[in-house]
Amino acid sequence: MKHFFIILFFVLFLALPAEDSCAYDLKFNIFDVKLWRHSEIADKNAVFVDGSAATLTFENFDWAFLPVDIRLEYILPLPLPISLGLFFKTPLPNFKSFGARLGYHIDTNNPRFDLFFVYSFDFGFLRNDILEAHNDTAVPLNFYDFRFGLRYFFGFLGLGIESGFKFENIIFFISIKLN
Repeated sequence: MKHFFIILFFVLFLALPAEDSCAYDLKFNIFDVKLWRHSEIADKNAVFVDGSAATLTFENFDWAFLPVDIRLEYILPLPLPISLGLFFKTPLPNFKSFGARLGYHIDTNNPRFDLFFVYSFDFGFLRNDILEAHNDTAVPLNFYDFRFGLRYFFGFLGLGIESGFKFENIIFFISIKLN
């Protein structure tokens, strides 16, 4: 059931009309993707800062608003649309989640839209030793965390959605394009 909602939401986002369309002549971009090209919004040297607004967990359809998930992503100046990034969750009560992200962005022929796939590596092996030294609860390691998401921009400010760890939840976030 949870996979149905994930797929439905992403298909609806992919079907957003193109920039040059009007209400009477909608051009949908669901199948107009280019895998080897940068999109206009995620061009070379683009920098994105994301902050989570809310997380929806599928197990019991529960909303969570804390801790806030912060991500920084840089599109490398390479021929392929590859990005490097960092992530961390704000301390609640301690600093329990931080790591690196490697992403791939797909051009959907919509200048305001960014579709991406990310491998996220959690530096949990460092964090858990520190937490145990301070008598805090260790958290599970997420070595294999593959995610996909999308952003839609209204100028330099955008809204986005990303799958969570093992597709157990969906993260809604606000994104800012710095350049």
